[in-house]
Parts: sequence; C-alpha cells; structure tokens
Amino acid sequence: YLRSLQGKLEARTPPGRAGRGKRIFFGKGECSSCHTISGEGGFLGPDLSGYGSTASAKAIRDEIVRLRRIPSHGYRSAVLVTSEGDRLEGLIRNEDNFSVQFQTKDGSFHFFRKSELRDLDRLETSLMPTDYRERLSPGELNDLVRYLMTASPDANKAGTLRKKKDDAE
Repeated sequence: YLRSLQGKLEARTPPGRAGRGKRIFFGKGECSSCHTISGEGGFLGPDLSGYGSTASAKAIRDEIVRLRRIPSHGYRSAVLVTSEGDRLEGLIRNEDNFSVQFQTKDGSFHFFRKSELRDLDRLETSLMPTDYRERLSPGELNDLVRYLMTASPDANKAGTLRKKKDDAE
C-alpha cells in the first residue's frame, strides 16, 4: 500500500529539458534573483533545492503560474517607516509583540523595536511575479519544471543510483 502511494519515478518525468530549464531559472525567468538551488541564487524566496523531489510536475507548474499567492510565514512582504522617516521595503522574517526582524531586498537584516517605527504596512501580496504565463512559453515552463524536479538532492541521488545500477549491468 505504501509503495503505491509513493508512485513511480517514470510518472514524475515531465516533458522538457532540464538543461534549458536551468538556463531559464538563472536567466529569463529570473527565479534565481530570489530563490536558491544547491547553494546558487538569491535569498529572499524559499530554497528550492528539495522542492521538486516531492511535488508532481503539475503541482510545480501550477505554483509557478499561480496568480494569487499567500506568502508563508517568514516571506511576508512589508513596507516600514522608521521614526526618522526612512522607508524600507522587504520581508518580515520574524515578529513578536515588541519587535520585528526585517530583511530588505538588498539582503540586509534590520532589527527594530516596534516603538521605533512610525508605520509598518504588511502587504498581502507575494514578491513572486504573477506573469509567468506571459513571460514564458509552454515549452519553457515545461523545461523549468523539469529542472526543478531534477535539481533536487533526492532526484540527483536517484539519478546517480540508477546510473550506477546501469553501469553495473
């Protein structure tokens, strides 16, 4: 029963080419400006190194082209104004009743006591673009999905094990 839930690796193989998907991730798609894979890329978005190892091709594609996103904790965007009048845009990384830890788009971390802020405007939108249906062709989306599925540590390990098995035969 458990093996039937796991599915088959062949069923997870989407159309597209991972090499082209990697070029899209680090180029035209600008995914790497926020996301990291295997230590390469940005820091504002979640690390996608293991993302493709558990998600289906359809689920990954649907997430890329989703129009409305609700950011998870640690990725909520905001604009704050300090008591001196400085305006900062970025992500609320952590918050309690008295303080906020804030990361600006340039990567700098800031710690503020809420009493030091003139305004803290939490935004309900994600920093991730919503125009990937227009920005990327269907073939490019397939390539990007394929790259995300094969760039995970588990996919690389499975590919290495399969290659060793093939070499042994």
